[in-house]
Amino acid sequence: MHSFTSILCAVDTSAVAPRVLRHAVGMAGAFGARLTVLSVSHGDARAAEQALRDQVKDAVPPGAAYPVDLQVRVVRLALGTVVDALLDAAGPDVDLIVTGTHSKSGLSRWLLGSTSAAILAETTCATLLVPQGQLEIVHLEPERAVLRPGAVLVAVDLAEDNPRQLALASQCAARAGQPLVALTVVPPGGDMAATEQALRARVAEVVPAPVSTCLVRQGSVAETIDLVAIEQHAGLVVMGLNAQGARGAVAAAVLKTKDAVVLAVPPTVR
Repeated sequence: MHSFTSILCAVDTSAVAPRVLRHAVGMAGAFGARLTVLSVSHGDARAAEQALRDQVKDAVPPGAAYPVDLQVRVVRLALGTVVDALLDAAGPDVDLIVTGTHSKSGLSRWLLGSTSAAILAETTCATLLVPQGQLEIVHLEPERAVLRPGAVLVAVDLAEDNPRQLALASQCAARAGQPLVALTVVPPGGDMAATEQALRARVAEVVPAPVSTCLVRQGSVAETIDLVAIEQHAGLVVMGLNAQGARGAVAAAVLKTKDAVVLAVPPTVR
């Protein structure tokens, strides 16, 4: 069964960092995963580590027994890029990276630009992208962490083969006790009936239980995902990263238009 066992959370000192940390702690608690919180420093690594520990302390409810294994790391960046440091820190064991978007300063501000493209193009990990906004898909209680995403929307590109995308979407929906909605978008004039049949067949190959809803819509991919997420009250959108072309471009477009958390899943992941 696909699941998350080791999570790497990348944060800075920007305004979105507390939201990112809460979501990383929540995902680690909900899945029983190890959590490493990472920050990249250009200066005093000791001071940066203390600041990071204070951030983590504020994010975890007092007395919480989760995450089961929480570590804090600061990497002092002398050479290379932030992306290099992040991907090196991920190593072979991490299966989910959690980071932020839409910030105006620090690491997070780059995640819808060239740095975001580099992360999504190079990582073999699934990546949870947390935007600024009011929507929280996790709820942290002293005893447990609960996923509360509303519906989970999985946007399926039938031209790509990404069974882990469907498996992770199904597992997130199951753990949250929420409906799973599968969507595919076709160009104007496409065969809607045949496409729906193909979507249902693709989902049935991976998802063990019937999906609540299978939808086929026409239009712009990013705009249609946005509209369906609003219609279905979906706070988590699970997207595949294309094996070819502008990998992550649609995920970035969705993040620009929708206050939803995006889980981007590469076509081949460890």
